[in-house]
Amino acid sequence: METEKKIRIKKFFYGIIACIILLNLVFTEKNSVGSNVNNYFATFNKIDGVSVGTDVVISGIKVGEVKEIFIKDNYPQISISVDKKIKISDDSSLSIQTDGLFGKKFLLVEVGGNDFYLQNGDKFSFSEDSIVIEELLKKIILIGEKNKGL
Repeated sequence: METEKKIRIKKFFYGIIACIILLNLVFTEKNSVGSNVNNYFATFNKIDGVSVGTDVVISGIKVGEVKEIFIKDNYPQISISVDKKIKISDDSSLSIQTDGLFGKKFLLVEVGGNDFYLQNGDKFSFSEDSIVIEELLKKIILIGEKNKGL
C-alpha cells in the first residue's frame, strides 16, 4: 500500500514538471518569433481578397505577412509583420495587388527614398486599395457603351 502511494506521488510530480516544461517552451517560442519581426499598420477603404496570412512583398520577394485585420473609425486596418532586417523608409506606400487577372491578393510595399525608416508599430502614410474586378469590368462596359453611341 505504501509503495503504491509513493508511485502516485512520483507520477503527480512528474506530470507537474512536464506541464511546466511545456508551458515554458510555448511561451519561449512566442517571444522568439515576435522579436524577429516589426509590426506596421495601414488604413484602407477596401481590402477585398486580403486575409490573415496574405503575403507582404517587396520587389517580388516575400518579406512578411498580414497578422491582423480590424476596423477602426469605420475603415479597415491591416497589421502586417515584416522581417526586422528589412528597413522600410517612412515615405513608402502599401498597396493591395492581384497576382495576374484572377490570382490571389498580396500586399506590395513600394519603398520610398527617405533616409528615415518606419519603426515597430508605425503606420504607412500612403496606402492603395484593392481593385475589385467587377467594378473594373462595369467601368469598361460603360466606356464601351458611351463610345458605341458616338
